[in-house]
Amino acid sequence: MFEFLYKGLTKALESCDQAEIYGEQSDIMTIDLEREEVKKMKHVRGTGIGVRVIIAKKIGFSYTTAVEDRKIEECVAHAITQARVSEQDEYFTSLPTSRQTYKKPEKTIDKQIVELLRSGSEDAIRYCTEMLAGMWDYKLRRGIECRPTEGSFAAALDETYIINSEGIETHNVGTYVSAGLTVVASEDGGEEVPGYESEVRRMLADINFGWIGREAVRIAAESLGGRGLKTRKLPVVFSPRALQSLFAYTLIPQLSAENVQRKQSPYHGRMGELIASEMLMIVDDGTMPAGVNSRRMDGEGVPSQSTTLVEEGILKNFLYDSYTAAKDRVESTGNAVRSFDNLPTPGSTNFILKGSGASASKDEILAEIPEGLFITDVIGAHTASRASGDFSVVAQNAFGIKKGDLFPVKHVMIAGNMQELLKHIELLGTDTRQIYNLVSPSLKVSEMQVIA
Repeated sequence: MFEFLYKGLTKALESCDQAEIYGEQSDIMTIDLEREEVKKMKHVRGTGIGVRVIIAKKIGFSYTTAVEDRKIEECVAHAITQARVSEQDEYFTSLPTSRQTYKKPEKTIDKQIVELLRSGSEDAIRYCTEMLAGMWDYKLRRGIECRPTEGSFAAALDETYIINSEGIETHNVGTYVSAGLTVVASEDGGEEVPGYESEVRRMLADINFGWIGREAVRIAAESLGGRGLKTRKLPVVFSPRALQSLFAYTLIPQLSAENVQRKQSPYHGRMGELIASEMLMIVDDGTMPAGVNSRRMDGEGVPSQSTTLVEEGILKNFLYDSYTAAKDRVESTGNAVRSFDNLPTPGSTNFILKGSGASASKDEILAEIPEGLFITDVIGAHTASRASGDFSVVAQNAFGIKKGDLFPVKHVMIAGNMQELLKHIELLGTDTRQIYNLVSPSLKVSEMQVIA
């Protein structure tokens, strides 16, 4: 791949000041389930090349999916043409330069997944069967029925290559596997309640497919018979999944330097201020062993690193790529994210929430609450305001808390503000898990508005 990318780089440098060639190769197998049957199965191998060029601070970009000399030359020509007709960007200084060594993250390549992709679909279907078998293993109380509605399995091998005119030449390879199952529970033919569980991991052995099935059924079955709550303020405990759903549209983009610089984040101009509970620490770590988004380098070839964003509640840093870092005259944090068909932008890798001081298991947290709400997931987080942090979401598979005991509730929403939520975090649990880019335990917020 590097030999082909260098052809593009050499061609680009005939007509521009700086150039970058980004390449991707992927091998992805996916299985979609409908009820207990395989609905669709795909195995796709793909390649993509992205070309970025700079002429007198004017940026041009183009991409292709064809690994052919003629196509890469056409792609370069399109990028050059675009740069020439673009406006100058006064904030652009340079593409990243080769200045550091790269450290390979631990446990990001699994030979089992590579072999699975070579051997075909039979083994993959067996893992789906394990997930469904786990569902049937769960012991339901009399009168309750549970059936699967849809599920998924995916395994992938991804490779990325980056070279540029400033001396960067680097490569990363990683494997992924994911599985999920949605079920619907009903009691005596009455109300139906869904339940969902999934896992995404780097290593095949780290996924317990039977547990996914059992947990989806447990969530659905225990949510049956929900009752209403009165509108009032209550302590709320969020599961890691609920936090991921909420943070993906609020806190994580709020800490992107791009949004901060555009004044689309409430944290503009607040570096060094107390923005959260003093017990909270937030780290974005692209080098975390077995991290779903761990990698040698970011989407521009800058080495991955661990970046402390919040320490003892104080805002310490933002997520930077090279462009936003140049605007603030700081170093990139290695957080450029991209695909071959778009330009890099700051984003999170493994966004880790930690607590300082006392911690407790989820059960211990619940036991200390006389009256409150536990939320498994939320619906509607995409409607939250990134700029203000305000949100109003439906609590999915929610449970009321009464002297430590849980009971199902329905038709419940929570409304609040992300900045206020962070300030009112009282306790973090010990049940840390990674869900997509968030690595977090359950956590307790002292008070939130619960709406019937």
